[in-house]
Amino acid sequence: MNSSVRTARIVVLGCVVLLLVGCIGPLSGLNRFNPLTNTKPSADDSETGGPAELVQFVPEVAIDRVWSRKIGRGLGKKFIEITPAIVAERVLVADAYGTVMALNRFDGSVIWRTRVGRPDRKGLFDLNNRSDPSFVAGGIGVGEGLVFLGTVRGDIIALDIGDGKEIWRTQLSGEVLAPAIADEDIVAVQTSDGKLYALEVANGEIRWVFDTQDPILTLRGTGSPVIDRGHVFAGFANGLVASVEIESGFPAWEQRVALPEGTSELERMVDVDGRPLVLERAVYAVSHQGKLRALSIADGSILWEKDEPSHHSLAEGYDLLFVVRDDDVVVAAEQNGGNEVWRQEGLFKRVLSDPLAYSNYLVMGDEKGYVHVLAQSDGRMLGRYRHGKSLRSPMIEEAGIVYAMNKKGRLAALRISRIE
Repeated sequence: MNSSVRTARIVVLGCVVLLLVGCIGPLSGLNRFNPLTNTKPSADDSETGGPAELVQFVPEVAIDRVWSRKIGRGLGKKFIEITPAIVAERVLVADAYGTVMALNRFDGSVIWRTRVGRPDRKGLFDLNNRSDPSFVAGGIGVGEGLVFLGTVRGDIIALDIGDGKEIWRTQLSGEVLAPAIADEDIVAVQTSDGKLYALEVANGEIRWVFDTQDPILTLRGTGSPVIDRGHVFAGFANGLVASVEIESGFPAWEQRVALPEGTSELERMVDVDGRPLVLERAVYAVSHQGKLRALSIADGSILWEKDEPSHHSLAEGYDLLFVVRDDDVVVAAEQNGGNEVWRQEGLFKRVLSDPLAYSNYLVMGDEKGYVHVLAQSDGRMLGRYRHGKSLRSPMIEEAGIVYAMNKKGRLAALRISRIE
């Protein structure tokens, strides 16, 4: 054999071996597994200045997978969160590329599957185009027998919950990045350009639009509005929370959760990206780089405030508010007065999802795919479970089963139970 050919083959073989080793990673880490907490340490956990390392603890709950199912092509490369929804025996879910599914929530079997559009196609010779064509971002909303999805193209789409048939589709002024909310004859939905829309449930016609002025620089995201007591409550990128009358679209009140401060546009970002929490006594809202505030439902006046910046939705239980801060420190504060009850710093910078509070538990996912279960009473770690990679989408719960979808589109039904 020609020596130059032999040399070329050796070089190619060496490159292949190096690629395979790079894909596999260090062999010494392949079998590390902690049966105590059902976790495999990741390479990033021990980096100096990075996310907090996963600490060892004696688990008090068991987390068991009841079933799991792959949903389409997953959530893509963009920062997209798609929260599932539950109606009766069905869990509704979608991927980021137009596939929508209704599953039996008890066993994960498919009831129906449909499409709400297709991704933009790349040109045949457009080899350098690596953009992500995902377009579904605002889902899943449910109400009045319909399933609602929003897109980055500005569409809000209503499907029949029985068979997935499209009922109507309305074009709005900006991206729809959070679930729409329906109540009786109205659908409330926010767009990324600072607008709150009220649409007719029957046909998707626009009843009114409440408009705010967006700042120059914002986080890419919005919260879902809340319909309660004849009003729509919503937070906006300029740090504003508003209560808007359902029938007229007239603002009953507007209140700042935070005022922009700093010399740069980055420092002045005060987005209220989490869903307002409307309870009997007050409306609670929190802003990125800002404050947690309790507001009067009647007129929006400030009842109390606390320096707990967050871009997440709030959770509540046992007269407490649960806040996942911008730095992923988890804080519990009293609903009446805002006094801090506990603080959990063990998940610092792990890029957490919105918190889910139910029973005695506070549940959230992180960027590495871990499900963390905390005690609502004192914030101690109760359990941990690995569900693939990147678990940023908010989780939901029904009858003691938690439904979690990771970035790859794997939806899992998890049962959390006390270890006796």
